[in-house]
Amino acid sequence: MFSNHRATNRTLALFAFLASLILYLLTMAPTASFWDAGEFIAVAHELQVNHPPGAPFYSLLGRLFSMFMPAGYVAASINFISVLSSALTVMLLYLVIVRLVREWKGAPEQMLDIEKIGMYGGALLGAFTFAVTDTFWFNAVEAEVYAVSMFFTALVVWLALVWAENHDEPYNERWLILIAYLFGLALGVHLLNLLALFFVALIIYFKKKEFGLTSFTLSAAIASAAFLVIYPFTVQSLPSIMEGVTHASYGLIGPIFFMILVALILGVGIYYTHKHNHRMANIALLSYAMIIIGYSSYALIFIRSAADPPIDENDPETVEAFISYLEREQYGNTPLLTGNTFDNEQGTINREQEAFFPRRYSTNPQHMREYARYSSDLDFFLSYQLDHMYIRYFAWNFIGRDADIQDAGWQSGFTETEHEDNPAHNSYFYIPFLLGLFGMIFHFQLDWKRALSVLVLFLMTGVAIIVFLNQTPMEPRERDYAYVGSFFAFSIWIGMGGIGLIELVKEHLKSSKLAAYGILGLLFCASPLLMGVQNFNDHDRSERYVAPDYAYNLLQSTAPNSILFTNGDNDTFPLWYLQEVEDVRTDVRIVNLSLLNTDWYIKQLRDQWSHESPPLPISFTDEEIEQMTSNLSMHQPDTISIPVDKELLRQAFSDTKKYKETIGVTPDTSLEIYTQGIDFGIPVDSLDDEVSWYYEGRSAGQGPQGNTRHYTQVQDEVILNILRNNKWLRPVYFANTVSSQSQLNLQPYFRFEGKAFRIVPQRHDDAGYGWIDPSIHAKRLENFRFREWNNPDAYFDENIRRMLGNYRFSITELASKYREIGKPDSARYWLNWGEERIPFNVTGNNVNSITLYAYSYASAGDDSSAVDLAQKAEETLMTDLRENMSKFDEIQQQLSAAEAELEAARENADIGKRQELESRMQQISSQRQRVTQDVSFAISHLTIVQRIYFMADLDDRATELAEEVDSITTARISLPSTREENKQQFDQFQLD
Repeated sequence: MFSNHRATNRTLALFAFLASLILYLLTMAPTASFWDAGEFIAVAHELQVNHPPGAPFYSLLGRLFSMFMPAGYVAASINFISVLSSALTVMLLYLVIVRLVREWKGAPEQMLDIEKIGMYGGALLGAFTFAVTDTFWFNAVEAEVYAVSMFFTALVVWLALVWAENHDEPYNERWLILIAYLFGLALGVHLLNLLALFFVALIIYFKKKEFGLTSFTLSAAIASAAFLVIYPFTVQSLPSIMEGVTHASYGLIGPIFFMILVALILGVGIYYTHKHNHRMANIALLSYAMIIIGYSSYALIFIRSAADPPIDENDPETVEAFISYLEREQYGNTPLLTGNTFDNEQGTINREQEAFFPRRYSTNPQHMREYARYSSDLDFFLSYQLDHMYIRYFAWNFIGRDADIQDAGWQSGFTETEHEDNPAHNSYFYIPFLLGLFGMIFHFQLDWKRALSVLVLFLMTGVAIIVFLNQTPMEPRERDYAYVGSFFAFSIWIGMGGIGLIELVKEHLKSSKLAAYGILGLLFCASPLLMGVQNFNDHDRSERYVAPDYAYNLLQSTAPNSILFTNGDNDTFPLWYLQEVEDVRTDVRIVNLSLLNTDWYIKQLRDQWSHESPPLPISFTDEEIEQMTSNLSMHQPDTISIPVDKELLRQAFSDTKKYKETIGVTPDTSLEIYTQGIDFGIPVDSLDDEVSWYYEGRSAGQGPQGNTRHYTQVQDEVILNILRNNKWLRPVYFANTVSSQSQLNLQPYFRFEGKAFRIVPQRHDDAGYGWIDPSIHAKRLENFRFREWNNPDAYFDENIRRMLGNYRFSITELASKYREIGKPDSARYWLNWGEERIPFNVTGNNVNSITLYAYSYASAGDDSSAVDLAQKAEETLMTDLRENMSKFDEIQQQLSAAEAELEAARENADIGKRQELESRMQQISSQRQRVTQDVSFAISHLTIVQRIYFMADLDDRATELAEEVDSITTARISLPSTREENKQQFDQFQLD
């Protein structure tokens, strides 16, 4: 069976590729996903410019895969790039493990059959385990750069081992030059691939040199220098040098001439070193030339930005802007080895002295509150950056994941947790981890040189990234995708673990093939099969259409030709995808508030058309914009007034041509846009004469005299400028996900329409979240789409589940309005309409959403539906209350013990112990506060559940609920015991 190694190896490699390809195809997202996927699809399909530092080679791949596809299949075609790349990566991992085995066992033709069984079986074991790991599978089924980047890493690792086997043959250098070219190409995808350079360097070193401290140190220095030559020199410094030369030559040497000059210098150097037989220098120059050629994909950014496409982030069409783009200046600077850091005694960033290895550098008030929980930078690095932001992710992939909730921990399956019912509660019982640990030990025993190379790959793509990123606390999303290279390296050792166990069979069971196959079968069931079964449901995105439907519904919430302010990535990127790829509602101008703090974005909005949407009415000059974006604007709280010219509005809304001229679509008023004046759906005379409101601004803390200071962000100033210059002609909306602070206290003028708030110059002081015109709101909802949202097989993660609660709020607000105007039938209709499209048994139990929806049913007179949902909410709330009361009691005991220890430390004058205990007590107190908030949440919602029971005349059930709560809390916290007391307490929630 194993007589022909080449045939067997290729067959098994093809099997690994096809099996993983089928798995990823079955679970691939059919369209755009949240976060960056929507942006990558839109940018790739139209060759536009995405966020810094860009991914031009990925965009070229995306364009190639999608250019002949109908609009509805563009997203799937670009998603397929990740599927294909990931399947190839699994195949390459199999081949890598086989190559590593051959490094110490020699040619397969000389191996015993039992050894071949171990080699092939172990390689498949490692490859298939990696294929179903949490992070890699997540990356494999959506349009993101990490799957392609991982493919390049795997390919480089495999090619390095191919070179190692052929290192003494003529022309072996071609493998190294090919690796250099791949490094250059990968720069146009993501920088992560470059970290494999150190693995390649070690493979070369151990083939060319005998280990010695001096030679090893020199080799490490050369590898580090090569890394620095590529990044940051080539990627960042070379364009800066180009700019400097252009300025120094007064424009005589422009960018094109400079690039020609660099090519000529490289060409001359390559010719000279070849002619004079300087072999090492020639290889180095050829390799660098290949890197430059691969890196040249970045010319796409420069070229496409000059065409001013609709998505043109950072507008890098000049050399200066291009350098800023590459250096990611938009995101600020992160200290690495030295810088200012948080001082625990001062409670703020110490600007007086620089610290070594600063980890707590952010001035964000929320971040500084988190920094205070750690005793030092080292404590923050070990506890948060290393443990929470890497080891936790490592455990997710090889031990088990607790939940898909933000910051959820890991678990193995041997103990129960509070997230047993979470769809992403996956248990691997330590099996892959222990197998990999055994494989690592086995690998070091048999071939410590290659094992050390794998260890360096593991550390450089894991811990080294942690050090470099220097992450701040409270990340908005999980970041495990960045460390997939490290998980790839560990999976090599999982394969080695399988091989090691077969070696034990060879030694102790007389090379029994039956025992070998039996052990491999058990390992496959215990590792890849178990992980695949556990992970399948929360990695299957084949039925997930939520992101584009969310964008579609938000666009359908707006009137024609509107201006729509959105919050961040998850608001904006699906909208970009829908407009740029599916050509939906391109009349709406999307304004991302995060980007609205940058000068280039404000200028684009002011100066450029986007499809049918003309430039926005922004009156700031370039100088004013640059000044605004470089300084903090202090704000004096005051009343802001914007007049409403009703005569202007009457004229504009009366005639299409007049409306176009009024909003500035001149001189060509025949454009196929603005086919009618976009009024407010109410008589102009009913509008207020002015929009006037008190705007306090954002809190900037206290001044020297103790007075509260306020400031405005750039986005606030631009929004106000647009409102003033728009003259109420173009519809202006805020997405309902925009924070209240960014809404500038305009809520009294908000009209809730579908999923957005329209600013209407008609004040309603009693509308906390905007007033509702039920006919308009209902019309918007009728145009929504909910593909597969009620599919019981569709998996929705925490972000989506939370977002669906936002939809239910839109529906309950409409039902409340119909009930208020005496139309309970309409209220019940819309509540049923919403539950049919977004049923609670599909999306996971958002207990707040369930409770409020149940109360809406009760208020509309549908007692049966109300009680059904209330009982579901009660079950979850009572479970949470029991768990949190138990936690509270444990924390109280810990606090009492810590207080006793602290008192003893004070009596003994043990300052070090006292400081340690005070820090621990602060952490325990923070935990108690969080648990207390959870208990309060459960009690308040149980009060609403009790209210529903009383409204349905289930007084006995309401009383029993109060008694059960008393039993759980030992009467420390109680529910009302009578209908009257319940009503009195319920009224404090102001739900009616």
